[in-house]
Amino acid sequence: MKQYSPQTVALSLISHTNVGKTTLARTLLRRDIGEVRDEAHVTSTAEKHCLIESTAGDRLELWDTPGFGDSVRLAKRLAQANSPIGWFMGEVWDRLRNRAFWSSQRAIRNILEQADVVLYLVNAAQSPEDSGYLDSELQVLQLLGKPVIVLLNQLGPPQEPSHAKAELQRWRDLLRPNNCVHEVLALDAFARCWVQENTLLHAVEPLLKPDGRAAYAGLCAAWDARNQAIWRNAMAVLADRLVRAAQDREVVSESGWSGRLKNLGASLGLRGEGSEIAREQAMRLLAERLDADIRNSTDRLIQLHGLGGHATDLVLNRLAEQYAVQ
Repeated sequence: MKQYSPQTVALSLISHTNVGKTTLARTLLRRDIGEVRDEAHVTSTAEKHCLIESTAGDRLELWDTPGFGDSVRLAKRLAQANSPIGWFMGEVWDRLRNRAFWSSQRAIRNILEQADVVLYLVNAAQSPEDSGYLDSELQVLQLLGKPVIVLLNQLGPPQEPSHAKAELQRWRDLLRPNNCVHEVLALDAFARCWVQENTLLHAVEPLLKPDGRAAYAGLCAAWDARNQAIWRNAMAVLADRLVRAAQDREVVSESGWSGRLKNLGASLGLRGEGSEIAREQAMRLLAERLDADIRNSTDRLIQLHGLGGHATDLVLNRLAEQYAVQ
């Protein structure tokens, strides 16, 4: 019986410099990788990361690449790639004299040597007509001969479905003349969801060579299984929290006439400064336990989804805006 040889499917994430490749890569990988700064050419070398691995050992890899810089010059250099001068300029001269341009050439080499499919990220906050680099970068991608999926990033606040659909269609119409572009999808690093990720994975499948599609189907199944496991665990965390809150009790100790008079005086505003009636004390203790439980379970949800940093405070503040406490 012939032993199965695991396969690798590679996606190269590329864009103009400082458009958000590494941020999107972190979102898809659900962990911090690379360095994120608001400046050009932060990523200087291509970095490989595993998105998912199947039980058969197949791997779906994501390459975070250096950003495009002078793409007009890149197109000219690409035409010289087989000449000694072109090799020297790319490997030696540009590395010493023009680091940013040399990094862009690293992205080109990564696509040529590694990519099965190219994910080309664009800044959707800019009008397509105002993106001066777009035509020349698409020309470079056309010369490379690899299938391209365009991802619209930096979409901003959620829009009405009809408006979002019209904007997506506008980009598709604009990019249709480029034969290398097979699909245009919305995939914002901060506003994407699992549905959009699955749409991206399914868009990749028909662009792969036939002998790699069986392995890729297993990778997609592994991706779905992982997401479903996260979802089930998250629902369990929420359900446990609701059950604990519903079952929590605090005994009100005061009773009899003195307790009733205290309650009546408190409702009329007749009580000493800083005093707390038994019912208020019980409610405060319940609220404190609920607050601690919400924080702990929110931490757990954030860990399940691969987030970190100050996400807990951000989530709790967002929740607080939607609730009134009486």
